[in-house]
Amino acid sequence: MHHRPFTILLIFINIALCNINSDWKVDTGYDNDRNKRYILLSNSSTNEERIISERITGEFRIYCDGSSLKLLIDWGLFANESLGNVYYYIRDYGFWEENWEMSRNGRISYSEHPFLLLSQLITSDSLAIGIRPKYSNEIRFYFNNSGLIDIIYKNKEIFSTYSDKFKQVFDAYNTTPEKQDLKNVFGDYISREMDLRELKVSLSKKDRFIFSPFWFESKLDHLKPYYIAGENIFYFNKWLKKKGTLFTTDKLIVTKLFKKEPTVIPYKEIKKVELKGNDLIGYRILINDKYLTHFSKIEKNKITELKNFIVSRSLNEKSS
Repeated sequence: MHHRPFTILLIFINIALCNINSDWKVDTGYDNDRNKRYILLSNSSTNEERIISERITGEFRIYCDGSSLKLLIDWGLFANESLGNVYYYIRDYGFWEENWEMSRNGRISYSEHPFLLLSQLITSDSLAIGIRPKYSNEIRFYFNNSGLIDIIYKNKEIFSTYSDKFKQVFDAYNTTPEKQDLKNVFGDYISREMDLRELKVSLSKKDRFIFSPFWFESKLDHLKPYYIAGENIFYFNKWLKKKGTLFTTDKLIVTKLFKKEPTVIPYKEIKKVELKGNDLIGYRILINDKYLTHFSKIEKNKITELKNFIVSRSLNEKSS
């Protein structure tokens, strides 16, 4: 994530001055091939961008069929190849940038974290989003997404099937919930996912951290009695053997050489987290005064971020 003060200022000014009502178009239907009901929402940008020789309006779309969720931006013209550098700003959640997958024709970007983005959008009325195209100047669009939660609530059967979070909200309210109610429900989730996303970016170039452990399942077979499939977050493996530290949604699972049984540490039982060591010998994290894992050839600031992640997870688990 890169902070650009001037870009953020321009985005904020455009959002502040934009008073155009949103105009969501709603398309619902039934997919006979998949035997599922679906909903497709689309919203045009409040501004136009001059691309090549013509002015183009962007389009933001949301698709959900109960089992899949897609959030995407149609830039109106070719924007990039297989990956596009997309940045966006949402009030209350700040500025973020990441690489989004592109459609074959290079004009549509698909959100890397659709449910996180949707959770942020339903508690905010505006979105500013841009892309740095491969062969032309950057494109930036602004969207007024007010009224989005009303549409989702009216189609709550589809969205509740996709997410227990939505089901939790809709079961608790007989009418469309207010923004503050949504923030209360989604706040912890958004905070956790934003922390994880930042950590993933920070450690992405460290090959000992595996953030897609599903392809590493053969190395995790010995841990399956201690976690539920699908709850993995990431895996730290020093020796490229069946020894390492698995970070799951609610616990840490640590295996060490010469120790038959792993150590299982639920986040909610963590009372104290310490970082010790130096650049020469490496760093280690102690939890509740007990040695966890040794991290060598990794900078202190990276391990500090990992420590902060553990502390944040612990606090969230205790408050939930």
